[in-house]
Amino acid sequence: MTTRRVLLVAFMILCAAFMACRKSTPLFNAQPIDIPQTSAGKLTLDEIRETIIKAASRQGWTIVSQSPGVVTARLVARHDYSVTVDIRYTETAYTITYNDSAKLNYNPKSQSIHPAYGRWIAYLTRSINVELHNAPLLLHAQ
Repeated sequence: MTTRRVLLVAFMILCAAFMACRKSTPLFNAQPIDIPQTSAGKLTLDEIRETIIKAASRQGWTIVSQSPGVVTARLVARHDYSVTVDIRYTETAYTITYNDSAKLNYNPKSQSIHPAYGRWIAYLTRSINVELHNAPLLLHAQ
């Protein structure tokens, strides 16, 4: 083998080892995200709640509980891994915060968790934003 190939193989082994060790990343709780306003007016709290539930359900989340201003949702992946979040909302903004998880290596001291958590929250946030953006058109057209 040439020196170049030996170095390439060694680099690939190092990268694989690094990725195997990377089992957690900093816990990400979204900053308040504005709820869009339109010329048709503001969405009511009930409309916002229903829109959040619809968006979460489309991404595979199950609604665990609801109370005024809070929707708690759970995502189960591969029958073993799960995460539960609280989606707090007002007429002007919403936030998604970590509540609980199973088998995601959550460490409360270092505030770290499995990297999949960040992806799941990003998908959920994007879905909620799309639904909220479309909600005024759909709800006020009725």
